[in-house]
Amino acid sequence: MAYGGKDNTIGEWSIDKLAFLEKYLPIFVNATKRALHRYYIDGFAGNGEWIHRETGEYVPGSATIALKYANDFTGLHFVEMDPDRVSNLKRLVKDFSTEHKAKVHQGDTNIILPEIMKGIHPKAPTFVFLDPSGDQLNWKTIESLANWKTELFILYPYHMTIARYLPNDKDELKDWQKGRLNNFFGTDEWYDIYTSNDRLYLLSELLNLYKSRLEKLGYSYCNVSEVFKNTTGQYLYYMIWVGKNAAGKKIMDWVYKQQNPQISLDI
Repeated sequence: MAYGGKDNTIGEWSIDKLAFLEKYLPIFVNATKRALHRYYIDGFAGNGEWIHRETGEYVPGSATIALKYANDFTGLHFVEMDPDRVSNLKRLVKDFSTEHKAKVHQGDTNIILPEIMKGIHPKAPTFVFLDPSGDQLNWKTIESLANWKTELFILYPYHMTIARYLPNDKDELKDWQKGRLNNFFGTDEWYDIYTSNDRLYLLSELLNLYKSRLEKLGYSYCNVSEVFKNTTGQYLYYMIWVGKNAAGKKIMDWVYKQQNPQISLDI
């Protein structure tokens, strides 16, 4: 999980996100137990642990959660850009005595992730956690995963990034913002949605575009969580789970309901 302030603190919304991962991973492992090989990939691994902003307590990060199940995976891959966090991740791998299982990669996940996939059999179940702090995840990277037996858990950073790139006055849209959004959506179809829709419907229409493009890649099953709010009650981002198997969706439905019985699914 990449997000964290300079003091490596996280808010309650990030705690909830990690709870999804904590609940889902052991069920994923059990559901794929007949497979000869299975893999875990964290594209924006961040720190091994965080500090809860309100309580000051230490919180296990996504890498720590995944390493608890290291013996159930053929291999685990953690990708992180920041050198200090890379050092922390390597220390964590050593602390768990999982050097033979887990590998830490330093650099841009958009470059590294396609290379990791070359070493994985296309039929090996692979869970990919993609949790950037903004719009760093390019659509081409998601495309590079589609030919494998992958399940993706993706942060969709609408209020964190996307909405900020879309000014109310459409004439103020900059070329660099267009470029970033083209990379994020993998198409310029978002522009027609932006220019032809009322702001009230922009969020849902852009989210539907993203979901439909995931479906075209072969991810027939999709769940969208909208539980992640800041302290003012504004939605910061959505977590999107996509897979190619109905059993995976059934599991994620259960996880979402456990996390929040009033949760809204399949926006």
